[in-house]
Amino acid sequence: MTIRIAICDDELCICSQIEDILIDILQHIAVKFEIEVFCSGESLCKELEKRDFDIIFLDIELPMLSGIEVSHYIRNNLKNEILQIVYISAKKGYAMELFEYRPINFLVKPLDQEKVAKVIDKYFIITEQNNHVFEYKRRTEYYKVPMSEILYFERQNRKVKIYTKDGESDEFYESMENIYVNVKNYNFLFIHKSIIVNYQFIKRIAYEEVVMIDGTILPISQSRRKAIKSMYMKIRKGEI
Repeated sequence: MTIRIAICDDELCICSQIEDILIDILQHIAVKFEIEVFCSGESLCKELEKRDFDIIFLDIELPMLSGIEVSHYIRNNLKNEILQIVYISAKKGYAMELFEYRPINFLVKPLDQEKVAKVIDKYFIITEQNNHVFEYKRRTEYYKVPMSEILYFERQNRKVKIYTKDGESDEFYESMENIYVNVKNYNFLFIHKSIIVNYQFIKRIAYEEVVMIDGTILPISQSRRKAIKSMYMKIRKGEI
């Protein structure tokens, strides 16, 4: 596997710093990688039309096309939900408004090796999710769905309905507790006694609800709100 990484910052010294840190980290874990540096959002977007990357370290305060505008282009114009965005900024105030574009982390300058290493660890967790499946039984037949395709599970009466990002759904008999045991290590959140969601597809999270990328609004039960917020922030920071 080769990890394709883009670094986009108008300060070349920052690009060089991130590149050096990444080379040191990835060489030590014997992973093949390619790194490409961009000095503007425009040049990055132009390249994204021609080729794919796995991770982008993206400065928010770019002079022309901002990091937020680049993110909008990636998620809404290119319809790319796979590319992992890591925001970098000298300011902390952006964090909440960037949730919509589902970054895997938000790094505040100055950067150091520990912060970048957490991003790489988080990327491998996401990659692991892509390589695992959820298996369930309906009547006498067994079915498998890639973890990375699942939006959320919802219990409806005695059955559980599974929704995928391509708009399809299916239903089966199983307890929510047993489902959570099977998916909790892949960044799924048990937000309600009847709902388990995939963190990767949360567009926005509020105190009482989450909004998924397909626009579905799902409630967070009152008893779980504090724990869900804490877990959500730990996942974003790469601590889970």
